[in-house]
Amino acid sequence: MKLYIPILFLLILSSAYSRKDFTGKVFEQGTEQSLPGASVRIENTQYGANVNSKGIFTIKNLPQNFKNGTLIISMIGYESIKKRVDFDSDNAAVYYLKVQPLQTGEVIVSANKKVQAIQDVPISVSVIDKRVLIDRGINRLDDALEYVPGIEVNQDDVSIRGSAGFSFGVGSRVTLLIDGFPMMAGDNGDIKFDALPIFNIDRIEVVKGAGSALWGTGAIGGVINLMIEEPNEKANIKYRAFSGLYTQPRYEQWRFTDGANLSSGLNLSYSQKFNKLSLVTSGSLYGDQGYRDFDDNFRWNLFSKVGYEFSADTKLKVILNGALEDRADWVYWNSLDSATRPPTSANRDIRIDSYKYSAFSELSHSFNQNHFGLVKLGINQTQYNNSYPLDNPEYRQSDATAYFAELQGVSNFGILGRGINLTYGASQVYTDVKSFTYGDRYQHIVSGYAQAEYSLPDVFTLTFGGRLDKELTEGIESDLEFSPKVGINVPVAQGLNLRASAGRGFRVAAVAERYSAILLQGFEVLPNPDLKPETSWSYEAGGSWQTLLGNTPFEIDFVVFNNDLENLIEPTFVTDGAANIQFRNVVKARIQGVETGLRTLLFGAVGLETSLTLMNPRDLSTDRILNYRSEVLWYSRVLLPLKYFEFQIDYRYKSRVQNIDAQLGLIVRDTEARVDMNVVDVRLIFDMKKLADLPFRFTLNANNLFDYYYTEMVGNLARTRYLSLQFDGEL
Repeated sequence: MKLYIPILFLLILSSAYSRKDFTGKVFEQGTEQSLPGASVRIENTQYGANVNSKGIFTIKNLPQNFKNGTLIISMIGYESIKKRVDFDSDNAAVYYLKVQPLQTGEVIVSANKKVQAIQDVPISVSVIDKRVLIDRGINRLDDALEYVPGIEVNQDDVSIRGSAGFSFGVGSRVTLLIDGFPMMAGDNGDIKFDALPIFNIDRIEVVKGAGSALWGTGAIGGVINLMIEEPNEKANIKYRAFSGLYTQPRYEQWRFTDGANLSSGLNLSYSQKFNKLSLVTSGSLYGDQGYRDFDDNFRWNLFSKVGYEFSADTKLKVILNGALEDRADWVYWNSLDSATRPPTSANRDIRIDSYKYSAFSELSHSFNQNHFGLVKLGINQTQYNNSYPLDNPEYRQSDATAYFAELQGVSNFGILGRGINLTYGASQVYTDVKSFTYGDRYQHIVSGYAQAEYSLPDVFTLTFGGRLDKELTEGIESDLEFSPKVGINVPVAQGLNLRASAGRGFRVAAVAERYSAILLQGFEVLPNPDLKPETSWSYEAGGSWQTLLGNTPFEIDFVVFNNDLENLIEPTFVTDGAANIQFRNVVKARIQGVETGLRTLLFGAVGLETSLTLMNPRDLSTDRILNYRSEVLWYSRVLLPLKYFEFQIDYRYKSRVQNIDAQLGLIVRDTEARVDMNVVDVRLIFDMKKLADLPFRFTLNANNLFDYYYTEMVGNLARTRYLSLQFDGEL
């Protein structure tokens, strides 16, 4: 905070020059109803505003010489618009958004550390908005990601286009951010799914392919950015309550209780903007008795986001987050015959308790319409331990704290008569680990980056840049990692954009991968401090096409991709016939594939979304399919809105995992029990606002409707049928 005070003083002084406001109105097309909460942003700047209850927005204190720019106006449930405006002659203009039940058209993303339209990004991006999260009753990030094209979730491991298999959740190849702040655990380098404020997310952005050129270590497979909702001037209190049960298994030998196990939750949130102060705060409670024996968990989450505008140019944002989870502790099933039970050797008195706390702050300032910067500071702490006594060989404990700092700037220049946008900065992450399991360790990574975007309107947008990273860790020899990136986006015709990109990714080994000394369910994990960083090169070419066939809108996305990966760190059995595992650099791989997606609105009402990913993930050293990877992913969704309710159906298919580590079968029983995944989810949503003008709705959910049995991870029965009732409302 002491660092902020002199910076803040200088920034406020620099704001004292002639200003103007830009005002407009936003209404629903056809009804002329105001759209409070709609977002209005000026592309490539920090300037923006939200629409009020009367449909009016005001972007305050623009520099007098700020003559023109590109407005991006968006709102959930409406087709976004992107329009070039003159900030003098177009003042007080009226804009109309078209109702769009499907998420089509331009969507604001921050894949390049700035606000822009998704059609202008030269890489593949998938966006999940909060409407979809509410409809599906999502309360964990991993549940949301299961519906994203090209993504597999193998218990605690997230794989984008085959980038990861199974590694006990250690060493994620996907970087997780919350409003642009890193949320990776300092010891395991993993994603803590239970610690995220899903109830306050406005959208989830999934950037596919190597992202280290901007985001640094860990972004080999891609980047996931959780964007938190912004408050409006009117107070908003929203709530959700749900409860449901897991149905009894069809097989008698799998039944472990006479009744039905329950899973329930409660969310409560308040948000409001008070002139210069804004607030979003929430609390969540969840209890799950589990669909398997001794597989229960309880967790809570508290979250707050506070904003303050010192001036129209200088703004402060603070995020506070805390979470707790108490759960059972076992990894693999007893056998296929008793797939819902832990091994007979499991100690049912043992629990795992984990705590996660994080605090982030961002001070941003617009110097003028062409230059703005920001300073980010943050701390992310994770703690866990099981309840074994200290002298038990299976006792595990770790306390990790990651300290984060970043200085970033964005500048716009005129070159060759056209505009170039430059994003640049420097960052550091220092991690301090105090652990019974890993020892006392630290890890320090410093970096600098720059990315330029040169645009010839209606001709092409060229993106190029790179990042330098250096690990400064005692006892570790590391090279300077350079991660370049280049991409191009070409608007060929109205609604048709082509894109291509290439980029390098890398990941420094996590503390847990280097120093693990764990005994767990018959496995012993050995340390390996000599691990080298993983590296990758990602290439893709594709495009998107938005068109009307008659009165039917279609949005098609298509891409071919190639990912070359070296020195992949994998858990490896070190001795034949023994259960000793060590993380090693063992794999050189190439993953080639195609991905296509379609969205449409049939008959003006029936929404259809479908995506297909075909991959050939090969281990080049053995010429075999990589372990724990599916080759085919097919996800589809149908929405049928009726007068007072809406029917939705999701279908997810993943092909059978062909290869696993052969020695795993010596420890875990029935590892060959692997099948294709065929899961159908259905829901019926009753909107009481339409029926009786009441501000709530309730949803009947049936997840895994046909009670299809499969494994997401070897030796682990995936979630069985779950039936629930959910209430959502606002005050």
